[in-house]
Amino acid sequence: MKVLQIGKFYPPHRGGMESVLYDLCEELKGKVDLRVLVANGGCTTKVEAKDGLKVIRVGSLGTIFSTSVCPTMAYWIRSFQADIVQIHHPNPMANISYLLGNQPGKLIVLYQSDIVRQRTTYKLYNPFLMRMLKRAHRIIVTSPNYLSSSSLLRQFEEKSVVIPLGIDLRKFDKKGWEKEIAAIHSQYGRKIVLFVGRLTHYKGVPYLLEAMKRVSGRLLIIGAGELERQLKNQVERNSLSKKVNFLGELREEEMVPFFHASDVLVLPSITRNEAFGLVQLEAMACGKPVISTQLETGVQYVNQNGVTGLVVPPGDSEALAGAINRLLEDEKLRTRMGIEGRRRVEREFTKERMAWGTLKLYEEVLAS
Repeated sequence: MKVLQIGKFYPPHRGGMESVLYDLCEELKGKVDLRVLVANGGCTTKVEAKDGLKVIRVGSLGTIFSTSVCPTMAYWIRSFQADIVQIHHPNPMANISYLLGNQPGKLIVLYQSDIVRQRTTYKLYNPFLMRMLKRAHRIIVTSPNYLSSSSLLRQFEEKSVVIPLGIDLRKFDKKGWEKEIAAIHSQYGRKIVLFVGRLTHYKGVPYLLEAMKRVSGRLLIIGAGELERQLKNQVERNSLSKKVNFLGELREEEMVPFFHASDVLVLPSITRNEAFGLVQLEAMACGKPVISTQLETGVQYVNQNGVTGLVVPPGDSEALAGAINRLLEDEKLRTRMGIEGRRRVEREFTKERMAWGTLKLYEEVLAS
C-alpha cells in the first residue's frame, strides 16, 4: 500500500499538527510505503530520507494569510502514484494543490479544525474546501464533539469517522528527570500552575492572568506568540511579577520536567479554534489534572469534568481561579484526577491506537 501524507510542516518545525503527523508517520512507516509532503521554510525543495521514511519539503515563496505558497506542490502530489492520499486539514495549500494534481489515490482528510477567525479568507477558500471534502472517501474527525458541533462537518456526516489523536507515552516518562524536577521546585516553589501553548488570541491567557490575582501559587507560561508583550504588560500592571513567569518556547523534551513538577495544567481557551487540546494529553500522561473550558470541541471530550480535571466557562477568570484553588488545596483530588487522566490516555489516546485506526480505515477504503 502506497500512502502519501500531506501536512503543513514537519519536525523539527513545532506545532500540534506537526506532532500528530510525525507520530502517525512513525507508526505507519514500517507497515506501508510512505511519503510525506510538506512546505519548506525556504524557497528550495529538500528531499530527506531517514529510517525508511522519505520527507519532501517543498520550496515556498512565502506566506499569504498564514498559508505557505508552494507552486510546485501539485507536481509533487502528482509524481507519487499513491493508493491513499491523506491531507491534514486546515491546509489550504495542500487542498488546492491536490485538486490541481490529478492524483488518482483515494482521498482521506484528517479534519483537525474549522477555519474560524479568517472569515474573508474563508469565503475565498470555501469552494476549494467543499470540492475536496466532496471528493474525499472518508473524513477523519478527532472527536464526536467536533463532528456534532461543526456545521460544515455535519454536511458530510455519512463519510466521517472518529479517530482520536494520540501521543507517544514514552516521551512523558518521569524517570530520569528527578534532578530537573527538584530544580524547578527549588526555583518556583511547590504550588505550580502550568500553561503550555501559543500566546495568541484564542488561548485565553489574559483570563488566566486575571485569575492569578486570586490564586496562591506560581504560574509558569511556556510558549511564545504575538500577544507576549501585551501579556507581560498585563502582569506588570497587576503586580503579578512574583506569581507569573514567562519561560518562552521550549523543546518538547525540555517541557517534560515542567509537566511533572506542576500541580495542574490550565487550558483557558475561549473559541473553537481550540479543536482538541493535545497539550491536555501530555499533562494527563504525566499524571496531572487539567482545567479546561466548556467549548463544543474535542477539549471537553479529552478532559472529563470531575474525572480527569475540572471544566469552567470560557472567559470566566473567577471560575478559573476557583478551579485552580480547589485543585491546589486538595492533594487527594489532584492525585485521583491525575491517575484517572493517565488511565484515560493509556486507553484512548496513544499514537499506536491512532495509527491502528487510521491503517484499518485505509484498508476499508481500498477494499470498498
